[in-house]
Amino acid sequence: MTDQHADEPTFAQVLSKAVQARGLSLDRIRARLEVAGVPVSNATLSYWQSGRSLPTRARSLRTLVELESILDLEQGTLIELIRSADGRTKHQLFPWQTVIPGESVAERIINELGIDVAGRISRVAIHDTVTVGENRAEQTQLTRLVLRAERSGTQSWPVVLQQDAADQAVTPEVEAVFGCRVGRVVEVPERQLTVCEMLLPRPLQRGELISTEYLVTWAPTDEPSFRLVRACPEPLREIVLGVQFHPKALPSLVTTFARHSLEHSVEHEPPSHPVMMDEAQAQVVKLDVQPGVYGLHWSWR
Repeated sequence: MTDQHADEPTFAQVLSKAVQARGLSLDRIRARLEVAGVPVSNATLSYWQSGRSLPTRARSLRTLVELESILDLEQGTLIELIRSADGRTKHQLFPWQTVIPGESVAERIINELGIDVAGRISRVAIHDTVTVGENRAEQTQLTRLVLRAERSGTQSWPVVLQQDAADQAVTPEVEAVFGCRVGRVVEVPERQLTVCEMLLPRPLQRGELISTEYLVTWAPTDEPSFRLVRACPEPLREIVLGVQFHPKALPSLVTTFARHSLEHSVEHEPPSHPVMMDEAQAQVVKLDVQPGVYGLHWSWR
């Protein structure tokens, strides 16, 4: 039996031809995608162009919309190609996408777990510290939180983690360190996503404050890291973002940025600001933080 799709161009072939036609380097494409609010690494773009991996996760689909615009391709050209890539059906390629929209996966999981946090608990302070290994990949992330109970009886909150891993089927792991323990865990390798229920030692009384700490171990990958991002849906008294680089893998530049949301308008993109390196460390501290998305971004030598 003859495969009716055998003569059709593959996603990698169409992408590679479009890149050549536009005469853009992968670095220039990466820079334009970053400005559009959907950053990916040069390695990921190279994998897509060579056919070593496919952009199948939710964030990648949003990236393809911008990529089609950058490469002057008709809207939907790249997205339609990966929906039947390598003979796989849409359900096989997007096992969660066919059930619920990609951006709602984590929200759906939280609802199914019954972790009702609306108006029950708020974050007062957040400290994130990422370690980057000699291979330039993220290894761990230590998160310290100060939480405040807005209602008596509050004892849990969700943690959502998604790894930048070039569309590999991997998931990060979470370990409680202080003031909490890990409850139920849902992993979605197809989206590099882990959703955890974090439990406090006891139910809190309204207005009570508690300090917690947990450690994230990112799955091994050859994908170079390039950012630390923290979404803050509510005002915070304090946010601290830090990166510890391996002495043999120091970045050429580290910058900090703040956006209104993950879908921040490109036309109103705020400028990034350089961050001073102290030996192999970089950090930014912000007080009286308004809702938004805050982060550190780094480029490699």
